Amino acid sequence: MLRGIAAYVRRHHIALLALFFALGGTAVAAGNALLPKNSVGTAQIKAGAVTKQKIAKKTLTQLKGNKGAQGAPGPQGPQGPQGPQGAQGTPGTAGAAGTARAYAEVSLSGPSIVAARSKNFTAVTRPSTGIYCLTAAPGIAESGSSPIVGVEWIGSFGNNLFAQNVEGGFGCSAGQFGVRTFTLSSGNLVLSDSVNFHILVP
Repeated sequence: MLRGIAAYVRRHHIALLALFFALGGTAVAAGNALLPKNSVGTAQIKAGAVTKQKIAKKTLTQLKGNKGAQGAPGPQGPQGPQGPQGAQGTPGTAGAAGTARAYAEVSLSGPSIVAARSKNFTAVTRPSTGIYCLTAAPGIAESGSSPIVGVEWIGSFGNNLFAQNVEGGFGCSAGQFGVRTFTLSSGNLVLSDSVNFHILVP
């Protein structure tokens, strides 16, 4: 029987193809007749069948509403980790030279003049506790300028430290600057060697 059907198809294949296309065209025509123009509504569309890709961009723009008001700011987030250190900047220009004619930092060690922070002071001695005699370059002590003395806190220890100076006094030689350093103990000034100090001659 199968041989008979195969032989029939071979003899009439052109006619069978023509019949197939004729029936297909009729089906398309029937489909158009069943769905006239503007006849499909929301009831005929399956839920979720229309995707964003099927909607024209112009239509999507028209569906977009106006921008709403800005919402309240959210809480501050946690602090982030510290960033790496930046490159060192270029050095600034050197400042103008100072006008002081002489200055010195006096260290308890020795005592001694700190050369890197001194100008026109050459030596210092300590005749007794809290008494310092400083030798300046010629013409500095004889100028009549009153020196200014201040405590160097970074290199000192104790509380209520201060210094007092007299040009040529406290048993110092002529041409020297005399400086006394004190601590305050039980409300009384007591000569003390517990303080480094600076001296400046304007």
